[in-house]
Amino acid sequence: MSSKLQLTTLAVLVSAALPAQAALYKVVEVAPGVSGNEVYGTAIQPGTTTDPKGCFVDDCADGASYKLAGETRNRPDGFSYREEVPFAMDNSFGYIEDDYDGFEDYCFYQLGYATCEYWASERWSSWYNETYSSNTPNSLAFIEGSAEKPSGAINTVINSLDPSGQPVGNFSTSSKRNEAFSAVTNSTLTSKAQSRAWASDGTYTVGSTSSKSGIGGERYYYSSAPAIWSASGFVSIPRAGGYEVDGDYYAQGSMRDFYIDSAGGKTYGVGYNNYSDQHMNATIFIGNSATPTSATWSSALIYNAQVDISGDNINSNSVATNINKNLVVVGQAKRSGGFPQNGAASNRLFIVPDASASSINASFFYGGIFFDGAGGEMGGINNFNEIVGRIDSENHREYDGKQRRQRAFIYPYGMTPKTDSSEETAITARRAIFKNKAWLLDDLTNGGSESSNNNQYRIYDASDINDAGVISATAVKCSGGYDSTSHNAYCGDGNGTEKVVAVKLVPIAGADASAIQPRSYDSTATERKGAGLGFGALTILGLFGFMRKRIK
Repeated sequence: MSSKLQLTTLAVLVSAALPAQAALYKVVEVAPGVSGNEVYGTAIQPGTTTDPKGCFVDDCADGASYKLAGETRNRPDGFSYREEVPFAMDNSFGYIEDDYDGFEDYCFYQLGYATCEYWASERWSSWYNETYSSNTPNSLAFIEGSAEKPSGAINTVINSLDPSGQPVGNFSTSSKRNEAFSAVTNSTLTSKAQSRAWASDGTYTVGSTSSKSGIGGERYYYSSAPAIWSASGFVSIPRAGGYEVDGDYYAQGSMRDFYIDSAGGKTYGVGYNNYSDQHMNATIFIGNSATPTSATWSSALIYNAQVDISGDNINSNSVATNINKNLVVVGQAKRSGGFPQNGAASNRLFIVPDASASSINASFFYGGIFFDGAGGEMGGINNFNEIVGRIDSENHREYDGKQRRQRAFIYPYGMTPKTDSSEETAITARRAIFKNKAWLLDDLTNGGSESSNNNQYRIYDASDINDAGVISATAVKCSGGYDSTSHNAYCGDGNGTEKVVAVKLVPIAGADASAIQPRSYDSTATERKGAGLGFGALTILGLFGFMRKRIK
């Protein structure tokens, strides 16, 4: 027997003493309906069930009631099709203006990998195609097998789905790098040189607008501002400090999510705004009305996640990504390349328990699966304070080394200051399903009647979660199943073909904490070889672009 499949005597005894187990989630692969080498799940349709425990009580079968949105890729983005500026930080456009050398410099100074030549080459070739060559489409968007391509679109991304399952995102054309699309349209919005849409409740949509198109002679040197709009109203949020242009730097801002507090007569938005020295910092936007387009807006800096801390640029950027009805805010802050933590200039995940507090401070995830300096990408949060995303599953040194492998997680955060007392029982019950702690989602797809199907997948990213508990995700698939159920199992003894696919994770009705059967680790290191993922195996860690920003 191969050593990688052997169990220690202790593990055998422990496993024999355990009762039969079943997974918490069923992995449901979603057909994209568009072409592409790799397929990514980016959003799930909002929704609930009749029982507060969601699909853990009500049988949601394959989750057909909740549409999944996704995108394909044939190559990495030159720089993210979503972000306002290159690498989500280059508001001087200096890196991107320098072509290949700029890509390599960004990697060297802000990521620190020993593999920067490869990293830069892959992205530069995509940027060259998008900028100087044929502009062959790379990102094709879909919802449950149906293509979503606005008229004239080249590359399309979907950031979220509204309650009716309508897409919210942006697309590029021959004349604009980004144009917003959602079910909510506004004439002021369409007149802007660039626009992006991030979230919508079907009446209001939030995002950003830019002063130039980002195409042709206006490719560089544009500024952006957070925005919210309805069919009849449009508001551009003022920048929090600094100027639109300051030397070589251009002010940027974006609103990524929002919640209307009708009882309190306020609207809360989250994202980032421009502050002094043109720093782009995580921000809570506060409107003094429950009618967002009639409100007067202010910006509250999220402390402990800002760029400048005690006179040093500890972070190179930060952004608040999501807010729920409990006014819980989640986000991420990219550690500066000049101030690595635990051997990495990582993208750390944070939470703010109450957006209405008089003092707004970020607390970074720590403990359990979140080790010191762990990097990742925030996915989303539902109204039961369940948070999903991806996180480093390895803790070796990235600076002067290689990228860490990452895997999807779920974090049942629990009660927060604004949690409605009528929902405390439901939140407590749902948190107990996860034994009151965070997990890698691979540990929750193992065992029971779904084990054989689920063992074909290792869940790389969790991009969104709804109140029913259904998760949109991206997985690496080995058709027929990996050689064992371990985290680092081989596919076909290392010679099998793996591919990147979009999946839903649907809670299994009746599953509870007793169903959790964590995956083991094989005793030998997994090395992909043969007919593997190609560029995906080497670049999937950064394909969707962490929040990487250069500072002054």
